[in-house]
Amino acid sequence: MKTSFEEGMQQLEALTERLSGGELTLDETMKAYEEGVKLADQLEKELAKYRKRIEQIDPYTAEITPFEEEEHGVY
Repeated sequence: MKTSFEEGMQQLEALTERLSGGELTLDETMKAYEEGVKLADQLEKELAKYRKRIEQIDPYTAEITPFEEEEHGVY
Protein backbone atom coordinates (compact mmCIF):
# COMPACT_ATOMS: atom_id res chain seq x y z
CA MET A 1 0.00 0.00 0.00
CA LYS A 2 1.41 3.37 -1.04
CA THR A 3 1.45 6.03 1.63
CA SER A 4 0.51 9.65 1.05
CA PHE A 5 3.14 12.37 0.97
CA GLU A 6 1.98 13.56 4.38
CA GLU A 7 2.25 10.07 5.86
CA GLY A 8 5.73 9.75 4.39
CA MET A 9 6.76 13.03 5.99
CA GLN A 10 5.42 11.84 9.35
CA GLN A 11 7.41 8.62 9.00
CA LEU A 12 10.54 10.59 8.14
CA GLU A 13 10.03 12.87 11.14
CA ALA A 14 9.57 9.84 13.41
CA LEU A 15 12.79 8.31 12.08
CA THR A 16 14.61 11.59 12.66
CA GLU A 17 13.39 11.68 16.26
CA ARG A 18 14.50 8.08 16.82
CA LEU A 19 17.92 8.84 15.37
CA SER A 20 18.40 11.98 17.44
CA GLY A 21 17.24 10.23 20.63
CA GLY A 22 20.57 8.47 21.02
CA GLU A 23 19.03 5.25 22.35
CA LEU A 24 19.48 3.06 19.27
CA THR A 25 22.22 0.51 18.81
CA LEU A 26 24.66 1.07 15.97
CA ASP A 27 22.85 -1.53 13.87
CA GLU A 28 19.44 0.04 14.58
CA THR A 29 20.88 3.46 13.77
CA MET A 30 22.18 2.29 10.39
CA LYS A 31 18.87 0.62 9.51
CA ALA A 32 16.88 3.72 10.50
CA TYR A 33 19.27 5.95 8.55
CA GLU A 34 19.01 3.78 5.43
CA GLU A 35 15.21 3.75 5.71
CA GLY A 36 15.20 7.54 6.10
CA VAL A 37 17.39 8.06 3.04
CA LYS A 38 15.11 5.85 0.93
CA LEU A 39 12.01 7.60 2.22
CA ALA A 40 13.49 11.06 1.61
CA ASP A 41 14.36 10.03 -1.96
CA GLN A 42 10.79 8.80 -2.57
CA LEU A 43 9.36 12.03 -1.17
CA GLU A 44 11.68 14.15 -3.33
CA LYS A 45 10.59 12.21 -6.44
CA GLU A 46 6.96 12.75 -5.54
CA LEU A 47 7.57 16.49 -5.11
CA ALA A 48 9.27 16.58 -8.51
CA LYS A 49 6.14 15.06 -10.08
CA TYR A 50 3.97 17.71 -8.46
CA ARG A 51 6.29 20.50 -9.62
CA LYS A 52 5.82 19.36 -13.20
CA ARG A 53 2.03 19.50 -12.79
CA ILE A 54 1.99 23.10 -11.59
CA GLU A 55 0.52 25.46 -14.13
CA GLN A 56 0.27 29.20 -14.32
CA ILE A 57 -2.72 31.20 -15.41
CA ASP A 58 -1.89 34.39 -17.26
CA PRO A 59 -3.97 37.07 -15.51
CA TYR A 60 -4.35 39.06 -18.73
CA THR A 61 -5.36 36.31 -21.15
CA ALA A 62 -6.55 33.57 -18.75
CA GLU A 63 -4.41 31.14 -20.74
CA ILE A 64 -2.89 28.26 -18.85
CA THR A 65 0.77 27.75 -19.59
CA PRO A 66 3.01 24.97 -18.26
CA PHE A 67 5.17 25.76 -15.27
CA GLU A 68 8.71 26.53 -16.41
CA GLU A 69 11.06 25.35 -13.67
CA GLU A 70 14.01 27.44 -14.81
CA GLU A 71 11.98 30.65 -14.71
CA HIS A 72 11.08 30.02 -11.06
CA GLY A 73 14.43 28.83 -9.75
CA VAL A 74 13.38 25.18 -9.54
CA TYR A 75 15.72 22.62 -11.05
